[in-house]
This record gives sequence, structure tokens and C-alpha cells, in this order.
Amino acid sequence: MKVPFSLYVHWPYCTFLCRFCAFSKARVPAKGVEHERITSALLKELRTSLAPHKDKVLQSIYFGGGTPSLAQPRNIAQIIEAANSLVPLASDAEITLESNPTSAEVGKMRDFKQAGVTRYSIGIQTLNDLTLARMGRLHTGAEGLAAVDRAQALFPGKVSFDMIFGFEGQTLDQWQKELETVLKHADNHMSVYQLTVEPGTPLFRDRNAQRVVLPSGDLSAQMYESAVEMCTAKGFRHYEVSNYAVPGSESMHNVGYWQGRQWVGIGPSAHSRFIDPSSNQRISSMRLPDIQRWAQHCEKFGHGTAKSTVISDADAKQEAVVFGLRMLDGITDRRFASVSGGQSLKDYLYMDRVQ
Repeated sequence: MKVPFSLYVHWPYCTFLCRFCAFSKARVPAKGVEHERITSALLKELRTSLAPHKDKVLQSIYFGGGTPSLAQPRNIAQIIEAANSLVPLASDAEITLESNPTSAEVGKMRDFKQAGVTRYSIGIQTLNDLTLARMGRLHTGAEGLAAVDRAQALFPGKVSFDMIFGFEGQTLDQWQKELETVLKHADNHMSVYQLTVEPGTPLFRDRNAQRVVLPSGDLSAQMYESAVEMCTAKGFRHYEVSNYAVPGSESMHNVGYWQGRQWVGIGPSAHSRFIDPSSNQRISSMRLPDIQRWAQHCEKFGHGTAKSTVISDADAKQEAVVFGLRMLDGITDRRFASVSGGQSLKDYLYMDRVQ
């Protein structure tokens, strides 16, 4: 049986930069995106990175960013076809593309489906238009819901969207009303995140300068508990800390991360975790974050890797437990044994007591 494998593709450009976002991204240049150059670099890195893994099977591909729905559908198709030619796609492979609900991106949905995308993920974030504007978003709450409805017509049963709670001025009642509304439009999956204030973001600077006051920890906890109760009541299973799905509709790609599946990431700042076939060592690697430097390295060397390190046995065990505990199903003895060299989960968790 072939080992399941995943591919993450990072598209780094955004038309706007959200005030809370700490992901690697850049605003679309005034002269426009060099689509062909970026795609060519991604394809070079793809071929270099997947070549050692031809004996595996691609369980999922995830186009993240940035805003990958700004890419040309034909370029997305090229990447999917190239990946499949190197590591065959499973018959039930999940291919997800992230999108923002602006009219230009929504209009390309059908083309992305024809390119090979099977699952669509939309960043609604909130239905409050004032909050959206304050955070730098270019869409309204109504446009977010309309995008979800349109996506469901093209990707029935394969649409997800993101919501965030904990914005400035948000009350528990407002949050519950937002949830009530989006749940009427929900397909089979949704992600609900607490707003996090990441160093280096405009929101971080605003909070530190006391220009922004966010909800208290107690209020945020109430918002989280409300999400759990309301989503569960609608038939969604709270399968991971921030994710809800109708049973059988969990994100195959993200579950792979939490269960320790191997994956390769391509594109600026993309991360990878895999077992090197030549050395049988677990490897963690990261690509160069600067888009131009990354592209130049791909053109010259076939990849834009910034650093690559060996994951120790101790770190592998720790990661397995920490990521496994994010999920409702937890971590099984069998899964832990696959990274522990046969050590049982019980022995590992109680090792200090034994000693």
C-alpha cells in the first residue's frame, strides 16, 4: 500500500493586506503579478521536491496564501497536472483552493473547478461591514454569504468558510446572531477562529498603542462556547479545536497535518515535513520568504529552500501528541507507535513517573 502524501502550494499575493494577518504575503505589485514567472518557479520547485516521493500517493493538494484565487486558473491546472504526473493523485484526492469573496474572484469559481479544484474555502471572517472595513477587507458581509451560496452550486458538499470572533466592540449577542446567519448558509464544513494578535501586524501595533481594545478573555471564552453549542446543534461535529464538519466532510488536508502525514510545501515561506527516502530521516524545511529571492533560487537551483533540519525522535513524539490532542479523536496508540519506534503512548506520557 502506497504511503499517503500531501502537497501545499503557497500563492503569496493579496489585493489587500488584512490588519490581523501574519501569514507570508505581499500586495499585488502596481505592474501586476508575473503569473508566468511565479508559475514556472512553482513548477520547478514542484518537480525537484516531489521527485524523491514517486512511490507515494497524493491524498490532497492545498492552494493557500496569500490569496490563491488571484492566480490564473490555467496555472492552477498546470500545477495539479504536474503534481499528478510525479506522484499520482488518489482517486478520492481532495484539492482545495482558498478564496476571498470579492466579485472578481467569485467570478472565476467555475474556471477553478475545470482546472481540477474539488473543494472551495472562503474567508468570510465576519458579517459586520464596519469591522471588515477596519480590518482592511474589501468585501461586505452580504458578499461573503453570496460567495458561499455560489460556491455550493459548483462544489456541493465541498465548501468551507472561515469566521473569526473577538473583534473590537463585538458583543456576545452580535456574535451569536452572526453565527445564526452563517449557519443558514453553511455547507458541510466551517472553521471558527478566535482573533489572534500577532507580532508585526498593524493590529498588534494598534493594540499596544491602546488604539484598539479587544474583548476580554472571559467574553472570548463565552463566544467560543457559543460556537461549539450552536454548530453542534446544527449537526456539525467539532472535530478539531477550530473546525466543524458534517461527519465525513472533515478537511482531509488539515487532518493530515494533525495526524502527522508527510507533506511537501512549495512557494515562498512554505513549510514541509517528510521522511527523506535516501536517509530515512524525518525532515523539516522552509522556503525563502522573499518572493523575488525565492523565484531566483528556483530558477537557478530548482528550489527555494531557506533551511532544512532533521526532526529528532523526541521532537517527533512531542509533535504527534500535541497535534493529536487538537482533534476530538485524539491520538491512537498505533499512530504514536509509527513515530516512536514502538514505544507505547502510555509509557511516553508517564515516563517521568516511571523514572
